[in-house]
Amino acid sequence: MHIVGLNSVVYGVEDFDVARRYWTDFGLQLVMDAPDQIIFCTPEGSQVHVRRLADPMLAPAPVAGPTVRQVVWGVQNQRALDAIAAELGQDASMRTDEAGRVLATDPAGHAIAFELSCVEPMVQPATVFNTPGHAMRINAAAQIYPRAYPSHMSHVVYAVQNLQETAEFYEKRLGFRVTDSYTGSGVFLRPAGSADHHSLFLLQRGDAVGFHHLAFDVRDIHEVFGGGLFMTSRGWKTHIGPGRHPVSSAYFWYFKNPCGGAAEYDFDADICDDSWVARQFVPSAEAFAEWAFPDGVQRYQGMQTGKA
Repeated sequence: MHIVGLNSVVYGVEDFDVARRYWTDFGLQLVMDAPDQIIFCTPEGSQVHVRRLADPMLAPAPVAGPTVRQVVWGVQNQRALDAIAAELGQDASMRTDEAGRVLATDPAGHAIAFELSCVEPMVQPATVFNTPGHAMRINAAAQIYPRAYPSHMSHVVYAVQNLQETAEFYEKRLGFRVTDSYTGSGVFLRPAGSADHHSLFLLQRGDAVGFHHLAFDVRDIHEVFGGGLFMTSRGWKTHIGPGRHPVSSAYFWYFKNPCGGAAEYDFDADICDDSWVARQFVPSAEAFAEWAFPDGVQRYQGMQTGKA
């Protein structure tokens, strides 16, 4: 079941105008703007679909209000898609739509779908850094980003009340690998066809349920800050960040999303293959973030003013 990664994520929202402004400011390309649906795209081809909250085309959600209504996974080929259909065919929720997509619901009640991958991975020029003893960028200034343009939809996160059951569904029935975990409270999973540290994170914390956030890779730490500062200047509120995760190693900056949950800029996450040895962490603030700002930063926050 060679699942490659995220193809698209479908939201149900209350306000198209706000959703359009948010994702445009976030740096996604608007590719469809119809009365019943707005679609945004990354350069790789992964998509964010926005529909109206009452749209009958939307799948049910575990929670009310604006949120993700479906996660669509891309698979490598038709054989893999047929294998998923055969595996999930025993489930009452499974069906195939007119486009040949396999539709189902995971044990936590989240609508999922599977189709041939539409993503064409990009190879971008690597950012060159100077470090002690390694002068790599000579006679050239480092880039400054006035805003971010994410290239890769990296992962989705859900809060669940049945962590073990849901994690085992993805691992044992869909071929996901466990990369790392928080003891009793979180599992990081990646599909067989992806080297990303995780494409799915399942979190069990208190009585929380439903969608938590959607993450996108940017080119370097400079673009994390460029995107975050631009979003802040446009009036969007930080969820948490900037900061850095010890688990996955990624730098991050999350923004509250009017479409539901949060959206994250991330950079420099671990890349894993089947020789990776899964680790287990005790849940703690230190395990979540090496460092983090709780409410973002302003562009000129902390600059000296000449005052004594």
